[in-house]
Amino acid sequence: MNKKANFSDIGLIKILSFLKMLNLCFSFEIIIAQNDRNELNKIWIEEIKYQFESVIEWHQCDYSLISECVNSHPNAIIILDLSNSFQKQLSLSELCKENNKIHLVPQKNQEFLYDEWTYSIVSSNLAQTDAYFAVLAYFNWTHGLAITDGDHAYIKQKFLDYSQTFDYIIIESSASLEKVVNRVIKPLGATLYYIFANSVLSSNIQETLKSKKLLSRGDGILLTQNSCYDCKINGAIIVTVAGQEHASSQEQLLISSLENLILYLLNQTVETTEELKDLLKIYSQKKQFSIVNIQDNQRKIVGSVSAGSVTILKALIFPGNTTDVPKSDKKILHMTVSGGSYNPGAPPLTVAPFLYYGAYTAWSLINEGALGILAHFQINYFIFDCGAVTYDKELTPACFAKDIDKFGLAHIPAPSSLTTIAEIDFFKSFNLTIPVVGSESDDYSLNSTSLYPLFTRVIVSNRYLLSLSLLLFRALGWRKICVLYSDDISGKSEYLALISTTEQYNIEILNSENSRAIPADLNRTSIKNYSGTLKKIVDTDARLLVLFFMPPPLYYIIEELYDMGLRKGDLLIFVTKEGVFPTRLYDDVDKLKIQEIGVPMISISGRNWVGKVGEFAYSQISSRYNGHSFPTTCSSYDAAYLIGIALDYMINQGYDYTDPYQLNLTIRAQKFTGCTGVVFIDKGSNDRVMDAFDIMACKIDTNSGSVITYKMGEFRPFGSTMLSIKTPLIYGDGTTVKPDDLRNQINKCPFHDNLIRTFAKGRIIVFSICFMFALVSFAVTAYIWKNWWNITIEELKVKQEISLQDIIVMITIGIEFFQFAAMGPDITPINSILAKISSSLSFSLENIFALQKGIFWILIDGVFGAILFWLVLCLVVLLSLDEKYPKVTIFRFLAWLADYLMPILGNLCFIPFVSMCLNVFICDHSIGDNFTDSFLAADCYYFCWKDEHLIYAIFSFIALLCYEPLAVLCRPLWQELQHMVHIHTAPPFLMVKTVVQIILIVMNKTVKRADSTIHGALFAVLMVAYILFIFRYKPYNYPRLCWWQTLSLIGVVWLSVISTISSKVEGNANVYFPVVCVGWIIIALVGIYVQRRKYPSLLYRKNLDTTHLFKFAFTFGKHSKNALAKIVPDRRPSSVNLMPKDFSIGKEVD
Repeated sequence: MNKKANFSDIGLIKILSFLKMLNLCFSFEIIIAQNDRNELNKIWIEEIKYQFESVIEWHQCDYSLISECVNSHPNAIIILDLSNSFQKQLSLSELCKENNKIHLVPQKNQEFLYDEWTYSIVSSNLAQTDAYFAVLAYFNWTHGLAITDGDHAYIKQKFLDYSQTFDYIIIESSASLEKVVNRVIKPLGATLYYIFANSVLSSNIQETLKSKKLLSRGDGILLTQNSCYDCKINGAIIVTVAGQEHASSQEQLLISSLENLILYLLNQTVETTEELKDLLKIYSQKKQFSIVNIQDNQRKIVGSVSAGSVTILKALIFPGNTTDVPKSDKKILHMTVSGGSYNPGAPPLTVAPFLYYGAYTAWSLINEGALGILAHFQINYFIFDCGAVTYDKELTPACFAKDIDKFGLAHIPAPSSLTTIAEIDFFKSFNLTIPVVGSESDDYSLNSTSLYPLFTRVIVSNRYLLSLSLLLFRALGWRKICVLYSDDISGKSEYLALISTTEQYNIEILNSENSRAIPADLNRTSIKNYSGTLKKIVDTDARLLVLFFMPPPLYYIIEELYDMGLRKGDLLIFVTKEGVFPTRLYDDVDKLKIQEIGVPMISISGRNWVGKVGEFAYSQISSRYNGHSFPTTCSSYDAAYLIGIALDYMINQGYDYTDPYQLNLTIRAQKFTGCTGVVFIDKGSNDRVMDAFDIMACKIDTNSGSVITYKMGEFRPFGSTMLSIKTPLIYGDGTTVKPDDLRNQINKCPFHDNLIRTFAKGRIIVFSICFMFALVSFAVTAYIWKNWWNITIEELKVKQEISLQDIIVMITIGIEFFQFAAMGPDITPINSILAKISSSLSFSLENIFALQKGIFWILIDGVFGAILFWLVLCLVVLLSLDEKYPKVTIFRFLAWLADYLMPILGNLCFIPFVSMCLNVFICDHSIGDNFTDSFLAADCYYFCWKDEHLIYAIFSFIALLCYEPLAVLCRPLWQELQHMVHIHTAPPFLMVKTVVQIILIVMNKTVKRADSTIHGALFAVLMVAYILFIFRYKPYNYPRLCWWQTLSLIGVVWLSVISTISSKVEGNANVYFPVVCVGWIIIALVGIYVQRRKYPSLLYRKNLDTTHLFKFAFTFGKHSKNALAKIVPDRRPSSVNLMPKDFSIGKEVD
């Protein structure tokens, strides 16, 4: 007959040979219980009938008729059960017990449910399970994932009895197996897999686990024989019945078991049925098992299990071709970090390992479960030390290649962009596809997603950061800089990024193009070869130097600049990374030289230690690494955390986290709150999106003497407050006062800046003179008011024709607006043009141009001359010399000039003249301890209290004593002498204004120089009191003018408040000047609205007749007044005019 292809002839022969042998020992009949629907049963029956029908008397019975069959054949002593069904085996076992038959089965499914009447050819599942768990105990595998096919319920119970730490899932078919692996198995993070399933399903499960890279280094897989007939997973461990190690199918397993049983019985004496039962019982209870290991796709017996005892005879191989026994831990996710200090061809960068403490801390926290992600996984990382900031084309690749098997799912590169690019090139050359997440690499070229598709960074590019640096320079008032960069890829990239925006922000680079680059690999000797380049930088006198270098060359450059004569305060160095601050110096550098001119050093970087996450990260890093919590470790923390949350997302979503491209896309799609704030990646580049930055600086700690880093402030280029200074920068002179862009400007000082110190004695003299002058002025003013000008004025009620004198009064209010503003807080940061106007109108000319080398003396000579001329005009007016001597032309001419110059020299020039005279006494800085070592603040070329200064001080004192009383006396007198003026000012108000002006001047010369914040507050309080006084007492006879005087002073207060705020939270014109303008517009609109409702115009003007201009220009005294009357004919009242009304006081003058 034709044989069936799915069963072995040899197997049939062996089985039937066993039955024949038994028949030779003693005659018996056999009943074969079979199911017609079972193809295997049909094959067996056909083969028995064909070959051995004449040898053994056998009877074929269907399970449904088995009872009748047993009764019909009482001589049959063996019932061969081919059902392989637990329920049928159990039912037939009971029948055999009742009829004293031998129940022979291929294998018992659950031994504890059978009795002594049932015997198995193959060891029972329970016995195999005991052996299986003996192997688990031997390897100390107490965790893992058990996978069954649903027909092994006893296995699940055994796992639950053995330990509560196993996960257990049932897979009944291969359908959607890949989905189950991705969605269920992967998130469990198992490293050990225990499979109990039929051979086909088990094979599919194994192949899926392998294809999903879940069977790699550190993993383990343990199988039963039924689950591994066709096992090809190298490193798999199989527990088999001894002697059946090479069975490749269930049929072969049964054949092999029968063969062993035959050999066993051949060596025994069998004469009776009872003896046969005893022998079968002894054989069934034997529990000898082998441990098989798949090595090089071959089954190799490496050990045995007997009575629960495991013996390993040969070396085992586990998945990943490793001899290391997998640990019963979480699933290992392998990462790598280039976190070493080695530099090929250069000294090691000892600070480099510290930068990655954040990454190690983040991964440790993930492993500890503190961050709530990857609960079933453990991250292991390997640290490469193949180049921190330098790269060698032979040494570096060789360093990586020797540990190439250590690369895992993702990689954090070295801090230098040069080495990062080299690492990525290495990956390409070795066909390694690994996502790279940079925490320090900021080169702009890495921004390209086409050139570096698997690169991402949690920082912004150097180009973006440097453009912000220029914006920062501009906001801080720096306009002139020098630049020096390394001529390698990194240095050139940073330099090009800088100059691309210098024109946009109006920043001037002073050193020429050919003196901006030197080699990157400098040492103590080679730096001398570039002293000429450094000398050109020194000769520019630029104070701000931008250096694109990493240590140690950075420090060699600073040493060389020191040797060229630069000292503390001469330089302010800007670097692109705060990690290069001289907080930890190399052994071969001169610490004193570097601290002398390398401190302070500033940098702008992404924010660090932000919010609660930042605080938590800081505390964790500090506690784990003895306080080594550099700000840049914050970015490595976020880089590691970004990788972690991307893996967590992929695992939970069932994605293949071992797919580098899918992992890279997931990394780029994440958004989370990290140590540096909200982290997410720009969709069009490899850059982090960031809207806030830290301004970092360093200083020398007064207690330890070491250099420490601190946060100077925050910079938000697109925020409402662009610049926020938290801790002012301490410059080289030990103060927070920003020095000039240039060290030695033309007409600056004849001595070095580092010699200048605050002179306390000189400051005491300034305060004493100013306050003494103020007290004397107050007394004189009160005396003049009491004796001469304690009078009132009448309100203007009748419309009058506007005169030139009225216009002068009106202009006075506008000019005084700027003068009062100049006496307040510094408004230069808000708007330089507004500041220059105010300074020019108040004679604070030192704010506009340099007054050194005698220019100040020329101006003070002019002031003295103007005061002397003022005194002459006052004498002519007070003594009425033009009336006493009418024929003396000079007196008439002076009287005519007095009509127009007295309000200018005595009123408008009051603040400028007094301020200039007091400037002579400001000598509050010195280069020594003596009074004569102090120098004039307005002109440092002149030392105080000797030679010319002493002479000018005496004359200034005399000028003040003469000018102030006469100004107070003659201010009201002018309007008394002008019959053409209709706008009159109450004399008491002029006295009060004098007091206010003197107080403002004194505060400007004293308090403002000591503390600008206190000055701003006092200024605002005084001006508010002054406004309230004006509003209450109505100083002008014209209500409209009183109203606008009040509003102008409110505008000054508004400007001073914003200026004071800007000095503490330093912004620029882009933020604060619009705020000022908006306030002024609101004040103006309110003023116009109220004016129209309450303050009508009482002044009008006529059309101008130009024929009388010549008469006005060439006549004096009363004739000029007549000419002027004809110049301004009748005209309708003006609706815009702000002037007050006419009033009479004293005797009218013709």
